[in-house]
Amino acid sequence: MNDIVFIILLVLAGVLAFALTIYVINLVRKGRGGSAPQKEKKPGNLPDDEHKGAEAVVRQLRRYAALHEYKVVAPVAVTGVHGTTDLDAVLVGWFGVLGVKCLGYGGEVYGSPDEAEWVQTVNGARRKFKNPIARSKQSGLVLRDALFAAGLKSVPVETVVVFTGKRVQLALPRSTGHYTEKSFSAYLKSSRFEEDKKIQVEPVAAAFTQG
Repeated sequence: MNDIVFIILLVLAGVLAFALTIYVINLVRKGRGGSAPQKEKKPGNLPDDEHKGAEAVVRQLRRYAALHEYKVVAPVAVTGVHGTTDLDAVLVGWFGVLGVKCLGYGGEVYGSPDEAEWVQTVNGARRKFKNPIARSKQSGLVLRDALFAAGLKSVPVETVVVFTGKRVQLALPRSTGHYTEKSFSAYLKSSRFEEDKKIQVEPVAAAFTQG
């Protein structure tokens, strides 16, 4: 009888030991993040997708240029009195120059023309970035610097910002002057880009290919 009780107690002890081992293993796995929920990203950890999606806009510009005998320079990296450019493409035509800056940010974007920094939020993570409209305008000044250096004056220059993120939500006032890929496509069809202002396409395009 005592032997049977001893065996039962031994079996129970083994079962308890096995259960305790499994419990400890699960705790270790959770501690290593095996099955525990992921921690929320801290502010500033968002990837910088600034140029993401720019290829589609550049292809659109090239198709437009081919139809009108214009030129596309992409990307543009020139230096002038006002600094350096930060544009994904420049369209040069009889109308003048159109510089395009693309931003592939996702999530929600907040800002206004007079703010030095804008905000992007994605799933609770948050980061600030320089006002892209202000950066685009500065790039426009640098384009003019390049034109002046090449002896080309009175060339109309415009720069725009295009948000290329597929799921971006723009909490921006209309006065900001920004575009989505769709609205930019519509803007490109406006008659202003078909105006003949006697701009020499080849020399102007060449001014943006320095270095």
